[in-house]
Amino acid sequence: MDEQQSRTLASQLSRPNGAQGNEIAGEMHEHNGPMSRHAIDLLNIQEGERILEIGPANGGHAAYALEKAGKTYYEGIDISQDMVNLANELNANLVQAGLAKFIKGDGVQLPYEENYFNKVFTVNTLYFWTDYAKQLAEVHRVLKAGGYFNIAIRSRSFMQGLPFTRYGFQMFEVPDVVNLLSDNGFKTIHVAVAEEVGTGNHRQVIKKDRIIIVATPIQ
Repeated sequence: MDEQQSRTLASQLSRPNGAQGNEIAGEMHEHNGPMSRHAIDLLNIQEGERILEIGPANGGHAAYALEKAGKTYYEGIDISQDMVNLANELNANLVQAGLAKFIKGDGVQLPYEENYFNKVFTVNTLYFWTDYAKQLAEVHRVLKAGGYFNIAIRSRSFMQGLPFTRYGFQMFEVPDVVNLLSDNGFKTIHVAVAEEVGTGNHRQVIKKDRIIIVATPIQ
């Protein structure tokens, strides 16, 4: 992968758009599937709860979240209008049934009332956040007391080995995220670390970590 290809991929991963963005969103859904499902599992979703996903891309895991308990509601907010359109198309049955909704937004201002969601999660988006204090304050505002905020990332030690992460990625290890959360009104209550075997950009077999940090708002 040359420099231009790396820059293009980094840009698409942060804000997928166009035909290439749709293709990459499909690849992300496949490659990040175990991570997304793990993050959802650790939300411990209960009947009647409202769930928010920040950066759902094509919304490929909305149905999985809704299957966890009855009478639940899922909403996804994504920075890319193309992804919002694709997610609404791929999840048309859920949207039409009033079980899910996808909207455009950057996370700096979440268009929801205070204490609206029971659970919030985000998978592989923390690298691209533009204002951590403001975005975490917004999550804190819309999350109910006792709710969970799950952040899924791959470690800096793994990410640094990928050619495209030098372009616009902010990378983390677990203590970085725990401290970031603590500084912005959250208490970490659980950290799950697992290893996956997957494929790289050239279809080679690689080992990669996944980290799920479960936090709750401090009132």
